[in-house]
Amino acid sequence: MSKKLYVKQTNGTAVGCNIYTTAAEAGDNALSVRVDGVAGYVALKPITDSNATAGRVSVGTMTYAIATQHTAAVTVPYTEQQWTKAGSYTFTVPDGVTRVRVAVCGGGAGKGSTRANGGNGGDTMAFGVTATGGKGGGVGYKKGAGGEPNGYASSGNSMTNGFAVSFTKSYGGYGGGGQYGGSGGYDSRYVSVNTGHTYTLTVGKAGGTNGVNGFILLGYGGDVQNG
Repeated sequence: MSKKLYVKQTNGTAVGCNIYTTAAEAGDNALSVRVDGVAGYVALKPITDSNATAGRVSVGTMTYAIATQHTAAVTVPYTEQQWTKAGSYTFTVPDGVTRVRVAVCGGGAGKGSTRANGGNGGDTMAFGVTATGGKGGGVGYKKGAGGEPNGYASSGNSMTNGFAVSFTKSYGGYGGGGQYGGSGGYDSRYVSVNTGHTYTLTVGKAGGTNGVNGFILLGYGGDVQNG
């Protein structure tokens, strides 16, 4: 319809709300109105919606805001990205995404010897989830500790297992430690994020010879958003 329903805001300004000719056009919830004897429908949204006005309507136990318009939800297909080279990166959350799944693995410690401990691996960080680097060992036959959480401690003068690039903890090549060195840690979680916000991601580096960089695995859209 060409006419609008006007709602006076708390600052005194009146804002126009679209009146639709069918309830379906107004979205999942709608306020029924009559305009010149013709039925119309105005969108009702959560009070935190970007299109919400100061007008409120109670339906059962729920309170909705009268909205300026109905904007269809953005459907985001399931997408994965991964980072396996040590360093810092940025990721901007796409429209329609408010929840992601992330797996992180810290860098593995470098090779040590009875003369010198191997270097520690670097920490991996993404969306508030951290996996620390493995600890180096060697002097006095010290066996380096694994990173936190879930890292593998060294068993001695042999390579230490790392992790697969996966949301499920499993053995693989990333974050592995050199001789006497522990692997990086590993963690996997669902995280709430802000649409449009740019996050800094850091992949931990290996601590030296025979150590392996960590990784970040990111999934979003599809069942991650709706789960």
